[in-house]
Amino acid sequence: MSEPRPSQPRSPERPARSRKFRLLLLAYVVLTLLSFWLVQRYAVRVAALYDYDIQNDLLQWTALTALFALVSALAYQVARLLPGPLRSENQLRLTVLAALTFGVIVAIYQSQFGVTPFARLVKFVNFFTFSSLGAFAVVLWLTSRRFGLVEVIARPAPDVMVEVERWHAGLPLARRPWDQAKRGVEILLTLAIIAVSLPLSSLLAVAVWLQDPGPLLVAKVAVKQGGRSFNQYKLRTMVKNAEDVTGPVPASPADARVTRLGNLLRRTHIDELPQMLNILRGDMSLVGPRPERTVFVQRHVRQIQDYPRRHAVRPGLAGLAQVYGDYYSTPREKLRYDLLYIRNRSLGLDLQLFASAVGLALFGLTPRRRGHARVRHRREEQRWRRAYQALRGEGAPDADTARPNEAAARPPEAGDGSNGGSA
Repeated sequence: MSEPRPSQPRSPERPARSRKFRLLLLAYVVLTLLSFWLVQRYAVRVAALYDYDIQNDLLQWTALTALFALVSALAYQVARLLPGPLRSENQLRLTVLAALTFGVIVAIYQSQFGVTPFARLVKFVNFFTFSSLGAFAVVLWLTSRRFGLVEVIARPAPDVMVEVERWHAGLPLARRPWDQAKRGVEILLTLAIIAVSLPLSSLLAVAVWLQDPGPLLVAKVAVKQGGRSFNQYKLRTMVKNAEDVTGPVPASPADARVTRLGNLLRRTHIDELPQMLNILRGDMSLVGPRPERTVFVQRHVRQIQDYPRRHAVRPGLAGLAQVYGDYYSTPREKLRYDLLYIRNRSLGLDLQLFASAVGLALFGLTPRRRGHARVRHRREEQRWRRAYQALRGEGAPDADTARPNEAAARPPEAGDGSNGGSA
């Protein structure tokens, strides 16, 4: 009798997983129908407890939001008791699914009391919106306890940040009249951008969570004006703990760590909307050299003459190197653009760069190819490897499995007067 093929022992697992999914789907359908029947049968009796209507709208919507927060908390406890055990992400997904399903049922029931079709639609939207707020409020609280809402990726050691500050000791900071006026102008613009983009940002944050339950934002520790470090916020476009294995590295052209939604957010640069908070806090500006991560700056200041000079101004959301360079430009290439901007910064140049950055993000238009969408670089793979070599000091791996380079030179002594490295 011939020996069984290696794949044969694994075959029973697939029916088991499929059977479990079918059972969960059947239970979901049964519970949905049961909930709909219970709402239709007993909602009027429950409403009679408070005389059929709450006259105060604020109190009514607050009570509805609190009710669905309670429903979500109960659904999460049930999800934790399901056999499996289920992963934390799936427990949170089931919690949201249960709460939103119940929210749809309640919204459908309430919509039947509208006088006109439009009034019924308004009732449905209102009840579903406030039920969703209650559901996601609890889910985000649970997420913050389990994963946190902001993931600080590859935080550098304190001595790295101290060394970077030493390299910038004595650096003269920008103090032109435009630098002083620019801060007040960009605060007003940033507040307007936040107000306009808040609905979109909220929907994107929910979409990020639905694709991969976990932190909504990531924070990269970057260098700001004067050489100090700050947390640069972005919408999360990668899987959780993406750099635990690779360490801080530039994303490759086909990076498996980037989610499907993350690819779209990166192409349009919408993932950078949370940096409006950095601008309000004064860590960044609307226009200026793009922020560089502290772990990379530590390497650059040792090797590139005058590199600290790019931090004489606040880093920006849009920059000369971003518009006229590309993602895989080397640090030396970016530095030339940054120093050119610092020497020629003005209101006109800032307006031009900001408009070009918006055109680049939304339509792929660049000053080099006016009226044409930016084409993908034919040597993108080679440019990524070149950028990787410049940032890490080692060759790029075939797969994103390399660990961070632990070799480090001796930091400059405090008070030695150095403000740059060798060319």
